[in-house]
Amino acid sequence: MKIVRVYNNNVVAATDGNKEFILTGNGIGFKMKANDEVNQTLIAKQYSLEDRQKTQFHELLSRTPILYFQIAEAIASKAKKDLKIELSNQILISLTDHLWYAASRKKRNVEIANLMHNEIKSLYKDEYKIGLWALKLIEANTKIKFSIHEASYIAMHIVNATVGNQSRNAKRILHFVKDIQTIIENVFDVSFDNESLNTSRLQTHLKFLAQHIFTNENKNPLDLDAMYTYLLDGNNRMERCMENITEIVKMNYRYVLKKDEKVYLMIHISKIISE
Repeated sequence: MKIVRVYNNNVVAATDGNKEFILTGNGIGFKMKANDEVNQTLIAKQYSLEDRQKTQFHELLSRTPILYFQIAEAIASKAKKDLKIELSNQILISLTDHLWYAASRKKRNVEIANLMHNEIKSLYKDEYKIGLWALKLIEANTKIKFSIHEASYIAMHIVNATVGNQSRNAKRILHFVKDIQTIIENVFDVSFDNESLNTSRLQTHLKFLAQHIFTNENKNPLDLDAMYTYLLDGNNRMERCMENITEIVKMNYRYVLKKDEKVYLMIHISKIISE
């Protein structure tokens, strides 16, 4: 394995045959240069790069302090260990890039609020906890103190990089949940308490409903006609709410809600509005 590029004492790019890797480890780049043999006993972590990632990565680190890559790597490692998940190596590129731009903005006293912060915090609690941990790591290494909105941005990077079909729909799921919650808030003139158990249950239900819709899972509908009639009987607001939800799901997500799906939604909505 030969070194292609030395980024600092602890991070290098190297090739092994036709494959290129990013290697990290204490002292792995110390006094090394291109074409030197890698001291493999110093390799702590090894990341393989696809062809498209090579250009992205080298371009990124040509304009970004290596510290932000090391922070992104630490966050990814923490997420994999604590959440017991597999992450795409793409997170090393996307998160490094995000952190550097966020830090650059912060130095100009500019921060961008995450409009989906509350939904992310509620729906992806474990990833959000990693985000909060990351804020402390960033502050300790850069002296930059971000708002908690940055924790939700980091959480979404983790969700989006999680290996598996579910992660690919993460953003769509968040928007789905937001769309439905907005309808409920407008029709019933309520505000969601994200610390409430009923809110958490509704959001979890919406999250799984969205996954079902986006993955085109087939299931046999349940016969809940009597319950459907009971929940709507004399309840004009609930009827209007369900009409609005049905319409937006059909229009935005090209899916027609089944009667049993509406029943479960109404049960959760009833608990929210009765709080």
